[in-house]
Order: sequence, then C-alpha cells, then structure tokens
Amino acid sequence: MRLSREAQRILGRARIGMLALRAARLPLVNPAAYSFAAGSLWMTTSRYAAKNLMARRDPRAAFFVDAGDQGVLMRGTLEVFDPLSLSNQVRAALGGPGLYLGMAEYALRNVPFVAGYALDIMRLPREWMPYNRIVLQLHPQDVEVEDIRAFPPAQAARVPGVPAEVSRRLAGVPRGYACWFEGGAPIIRPALWEVERGSVTLAATDGHPRAGTPGALVVESHHSFRPSLMVGACVRGTFGGGADRSAIAERYAIDLSAVPAAFELRPERVTSWRGFAISTSVPRSARKLRVAEG
Repeated sequence: MRLSREAQRILGRARIGMLALRAARLPLVNPAAYSFAAGSLWMTTSRYAAKNLMARRDPRAAFFVDAGDQGVLMRGTLEVFDPLSLSNQVRAALGGPGLYLGMAEYALRNVPFVAGYALDIMRLPREWMPYNRIVLQLHPQDVEVEDIRAFPPAQAARVPGVPAEVSRRLAGVPRGYACWFEGGAPIIRPALWEVERGSVTLAATDGHPRAGTPGALVVESHHSFRPSLMVGACVRGTFGGGADRSAIAERYAIDLSAVPAAFELRPERVTSWRGFAISTSVPRSARKLRVAEG
C-alpha cells in the first residue's frame, strides 16, 4: 500500500508504535519497534510472545504511531514469518523481496534498539534471544493521519493491578492510548486518563467506544534505545457508559470544556511489563465484581 507523504513523514519521526490485537474477547496492546517498506509495516517479536498466537488466530490488527503533534493509524491484517519454519521460508521466497527489504529497513532504522539488545544480551531471557525471534508483517488496508493536540502535564495516577515499580514509573505519564473494536477490528486513539480508587476513566482524542464493548487503556514509558528499560501496562476490560469528566480535568489542570467525552473502563485483566518481565493480574475491583455476580 502506498502512503501519503504526510504519513511517511510521521512514520519517519517516531521509533515505537502500539500494536493492537484481539486476545479472545479483549484487546491486547503492546509497544513495538517497526519499519515500513514494500508497502507493509514490519515488526519482530518472540515466537513465544502472546501476540504470535493471537495473530495466527485472528490476523486483524491496528498499529498506531505517535509523533507528538500527529499520529498515523494503520488497520489491516498480520502475517507471521518464522525463520525456523521451512514452509514459512518458502512462502517468504514466493512472496518476492518484501520480507528481505522490510527486515533490511528495520535493521537500519532501529540501530539504537539493536545496540540496546546487545548491551542486555547476557540478561535476555531465552525466549527473547535473536534465534527465537519471528517477523510480523502488517498489510495495511486503511491508513489515517490524525492531528493530536498537546497533552498537558498530569498529576500522579496509579494504574491498578501492577507491581509497585511499574505503578511508580507510570504515575505521571500524561498520554495514554485507548483501544476498542470497530467492525470487529481494533482501533487505537490517544487518550487522557485517570484512576480513582481502582476506577479507570479515559477520554479519547477522537471517537469513542460504545457502552458494553471490550476495550483497553495502555500507558507506557519508552526508552530511547534500551528495551529492557521500557515500562508499561495494558488495562483490559469492558467500557461502561459516559463518565464524569471533572476528575480528568482536575488531573490535567484544564478546563472541563477541554476534556473530550469520558468513559469508564471496568478492568478485568491488567498486563504489565518492565523490560522483558511480563505479568498479568486480575484487579481487586474485578474480583469483587465476580463475587457479587455469583
């Protein structure tokens, strides 16, 4: 797929994007380094990563690249290439030079991350070693360029159900990402967010989910070249109806009229990461809800 010059410029300014997939009923959103070549978006991950299995089960995916004042949302389907699979090697060869061009471009534009992996090589889990990595190719079917307004500094907010160190690192991050499904495929938007007593409220900069639909909020702290120092969390659950915007306005110290429509996200699962250590938990509020429902 050909991209507009504006979309290409935005992709060139950023280094990390957000990949959204369907994990059973709920979405899962993770950060990923990327490249764009031969009409496709290219990423790598561990063959043991959850997104490998998800992409094989349901290839519909979204990828959001945030360059600060602008972003690019790509929606399409994922294709998985495993270098250790003979059938995958044949499929890649029959598909032309796209895979090789994509990986060459990936290596060139992500030199800092490659160097970061080299620095951490002695501490890498076996699952994330280079010989256990696979390639993900996103075939974009729809590309949208979005203007993003500036996010003001925010007061601390505690992401529920995450380790203390992750919570501390994410407390002051102002920009989150909301994810929900439209037409059966995920969509990602930047979002203001707030957490009070385990209750999650978010306000996406564009669009909004329907009440009762599954969704997620992602908050992440990037590192410029060390994957082992990246920290983030993906709060997954079900959207409620419209929520009071005053808590978000207070957290960001902005006028209530400047807050987009706000919605409650009822957490059911929280996946957090600190470098290559990944954990999933059930927030206390979700456990109480299950007991109440019997």
